[in-house]
Amino acid sequence: MDVNAPIALAGASYRTLDDAVRDFTTVWGARNDGDFHHTSVAVLTKGRYSNLQVERSNSTAKHLEWGGALLGAALLVLAPSAGIEVLSGVGVSGAGAMVSHFHQHARPEDLAGIGGLLQVGAAGLVVVALNRRGRAVTQLLTNAEARSSVDMPWGDLEEELTRGFARSSSWALVAT
Repeated sequence: MDVNAPIALAGASYRTLDDAVRDFTTVWGARNDGDFHHTSVAVLTKGRYSNLQVERSNSTAKHLEWGGALLGAALLVLAPSAGIEVLSGVGVSGAGAMVSHFHQHARPEDLAGIGGLLQVGAAGLVVVALNRRGRAVTQLLTNAEARSSVDMPWGDLEEELTRGFARSSSWALVAT
């Protein structure tokens, strides 16, 4: 992957679950437009104690070793309970490197702003898109009450992921 390739992390709030699902469908349908690498998207709803949970999700990266971490790490940063839910289902391979990358390349107030949006409505949507800018993603979210995004570079994420996998393998060898 080109080190200058962008990663867009976007979030939106919705009055209704149906509005969020419509934008989920739009984003998922746009995944093949232009120079595309990977897109992960999740609809969030509030659980019994107002914690955010994943209503539905999909990812073009789910077949990759770090594929679950693409969405899981983003959710862990923006909506921790939903991030834990996703990562517990797909494994944590690569999640630490991605969480660290998000924190190093995005302003904390931007991440907090997106996380706050997710808490406001009846439903929320999170999109992580590789090789896309946030503005291109947020323009697709036509049913949202509010939306925000942050752009980050791919940078040395591939190297970070490789180091993370090497550490995981080392720990697995020690544990056996």
